[in-house]
Amino acid sequence: MEHFYKTCGENWFNYLDIYSKAVSDANENSHFVEVGSWKGMSAAYLAVEIINSKKNIKFDCIDLWGTVPGKIYGDKKDLYNTFIKNIEPVKDMINPIISNSWDAASMYEDHSLDFVWLDAGHEYEDIKKDIAAWYPKVKIGGTIAGHDFTTAPGVSKSVVEYFDKDYKRINTSWLHIKKI
Repeated sequence: MEHFYKTCGENWFNYLDIYSKAVSDANENSHFVEVGSWKGMSAAYLAVEIINSKKNIKFDCIDLWGTVPGKIYGDKKDLYNTFIKNIEPVKDMINPIISNSWDAASMYEDHSLDFVWLDAGHEYEDIKKDIAAWYPKVKIGGTIAGHDFTTAPGVSKSVVEYFDKDYKRINTSWLHIKKI
């Protein structure tokens, strides 16, 4: 399938290499979660990568998509519909879940996920809660990673505090492979 992600919103998506490698390295019957999917650009890319790999990879996207008044982007009532419209060609590959990050994490068993991408809240307390909620869900050998390490001080502070030096910086993103 040809990629169409460039038609799906603002061009903040600069981690194609991380997503491509996650799919390439994935085993059959893997489970991926993207937390913070916005208008679907990165989700569309990852879904096409999964389709083209011919691997059975379950893919969930978690976001509030402006559905909660008073929460971030609560004034963007059509954000969820925009996401659904943008992922139309790959909608059967993606399971959208409307929830905040740490509540959604409770829906997953510990050590059940192969790849978790964090790109929801960017404030220190938010990403700190995200990492604490999602890290136990990642399998040994699985990956937890996220965006905006170099552009959001709260992200970098949380990642450094949680993982010390056991993470890799790739462009503006960070990545940690779970060892224990």
